[in-house]
Order: sequence, then C-alpha cells, then structure tokens
Amino acid sequence: MDIEILVGTWLLIGSTSTKSEVEFINKQPDPSGVSKWLDGKSHELIEQIELTEGLTLTITPDGKFTEEKTGNPQMQWFDSEGVCSDVIPFDGKLNFYKSNFYLIADNIPSWATPINKSSRKKLRYNDGDTKISDSLEIVKELLIRTVNVVTDELYLDRVIIAYKKASQ
Repeated sequence: MDIEILVGTWLLIGSTSTKSEVEFINKQPDPSGVSKWLDGKSHELIEQIELTEGLTLTITPDGKFTEEKTGNPQMQWFDSEGVCSDVIPFDGKLNFYKSNFYLIADNIPSWATPINKSSRKKLRYNDGDTKISDSLEIVKELLIRTVNVVTDELYLDRVIIAYKKASQ
C-alpha cells in the first residue's frame, strides 16, 4: 500500500471494540497467540461501529501524523499505561512493516519503549505487561484503524476506529 492513499485529514465517525483471551492448547497458552492478535484485523466488526466524533487524524506525505481532539469522542482508548477513561491524542510517525502501516508514537516513555527491533516497527507501546499495535488501512473509502492490545500475555482487546476523509 502506498502512503499517498493515507495522506490527508481524517475525521472520526465511529468505533467498536471486542475482548478475548489467548487460546490454550493442551493447557498451555498458544505460543503464537500474542503475535497473531497484535497482527490481527476484524473487518467483520466494521459493521458494528457505533457513531462517535470529536477526533481528527492528519497524515502528511512524509509519514508523520497528528491527532487533535475536537470534541468528546466516546470509545475505548489505550495509552502507554493501558486503558484510559478519556481519549488522549498523540503525535508520531507511520512505519511500514510487513505490508501494514503502523502508528508509532513520539515521546514514548522509556519504560514503554518496545525492546527489540522488530517490535519497534509495529508496537506503539510495550511496557512488559501491555503491548499495543496500532495499524491503518483503507476499507471502502474509510480509514480503518485497528488498535490491538495484549495485557499480561493473556488478555486481548481490539478497538476498530473508523474515519472519513475531510472535504478538500
């Protein structure tokens, strides 16, 4: 996917979320369960999006992005410390890794910085207990943001955030 398709200002139109847990195989957690979840998509959830607004995501041709809260968006949100009661915008850069664009936050606290090189390419945060990947794709002219969260290597959250392109 070319970054040009993502460039522009995008307005939040809705969100939905789901929870799960890592599957067990022979009474042991699936060894690939965490990585599968962090790389996962849930296109079937797009139809379940609940309307909300109040967040703008702007992506520039050089791959940088900014978020601005313009209202009181009602959706599940995760930051470097895990789940939040309020949406907290952040800025950063896009990283293209294994056919996906990932949002990588600026100013990540040192305790939440992903440790190995491959994790730094796709994880927004990794404090040891909580890992967050945040990817973008275009689905039917909507910008779909998939936020995948793994807590304690067992508990799984996925938030689907939908944006429409602002009028030019």
